[in-house]
Amino acid sequence: MRESVGVHHVEELTFTSALLSWKFAFWWDLLIVLLGVTYAAGVTRLRRGSRGRTWPAHRCWLFASGLVSLFVAMNSFVAVYGHALFTMHMVQHLMLIMLVPALLVYGKPLRLWSELDESGRVARILRGRAVGMLTHPAWTMVLYSVVLVATHLTPFMQLMLLNPWLHHAESVLYLVAGYLTFLPLLGTEPTRWQHFPYPLRVFSALMGMGPDTGIGVILMMADDPLFPAYGRMRDWWIDDGTLTVLADQRLGGGIMWFFGDALMAVFALVLVRQWMRANGSEAGFGNWLESARRSALAETDGEADSEVQSLRTTDDLDEDERARQAYNAMLARLARQDEQRSGRR
Repeated sequence: MRESVGVHHVEELTFTSALLSWKFAFWWDLLIVLLGVTYAAGVTRLRRGSRGRTWPAHRCWLFASGLVSLFVAMNSFVAVYGHALFTMHMVQHLMLIMLVPALLVYGKPLRLWSELDESGRVARILRGRAVGMLTHPAWTMVLYSVVLVATHLTPFMQLMLLNPWLHHAESVLYLVAGYLTFLPLLGTEPTRWQHFPYPLRVFSALMGMGPDTGIGVILMMADDPLFPAYGRMRDWWIDDGTLTVLADQRLGGGIMWFFGDALMAVFALVLVRQWMRANGSEAGFGNWLESARRSALAETDGEADSEVQSLRTTDDLDEDERARQAYNAMLARLARQDEQRSGRR
């Protein structure tokens, strides 16, 4: 690898160079180590606690797989050639926005964090309004689509190639957007969307194919290179010039279309399997609609702490007598407040 006139160059990509091309991404590797150590320490503490709680081993393996995938994406030839080949950039992009976040979500770090906190403060934060808005399924799917469009169909990619620091910002953006997208879609973390109904999850996963398909087709059908800076990033061509910048772009678009949709299809199939195994109202909209109604009622007045707690901790509002009483008491109090406001007028 060498530098020339401020432009990043790499050797020709071969099987051998791919195996031997590694880079040291210090800050990313530090993040990976910190996440791994923190997660392992949390699992150990949970298992050794006085309550003798367990933590499934498969969650540990899934979380570890996510960290390993992140390490490969940021240190291997995928990262080394990401500035020279759009195809490699697309592979890295799919790993950062889909594969890594999904594996981390399946590892359930938020549930682990919540179970370790005996005070219940973490659980209250995760179920709070701020986290609920940030992880709202409609918002996260829009975020996912906007991020894909903004980084592939605007001048951003060209600027990223000429300003390496933007590449790190893009990687962070992909990870955050991917995690927020898959948290309510794939996860059962203790947030407001823990009981997001499976029919809507499957529908969201299928809708998530749209941005990958649309952008992939646009990249494949373009008559001219959208990111000409890639031509300055290497002084070699695969197969004596057959992989031009435009051909590289079209191949990258095909990767985005096929593998992006394939990953979403796999997630949808996993959700369908979970849907088929769900019992009672969990297989439909019952629990989620009830939870949403309970949360909305509980937020109408911050003064009724006992009533709020009853509403939040009850599994079925219409079948639990205490919750019904709290519900009626809240309605009565709201009616009195309306009468008082009317009297003041």
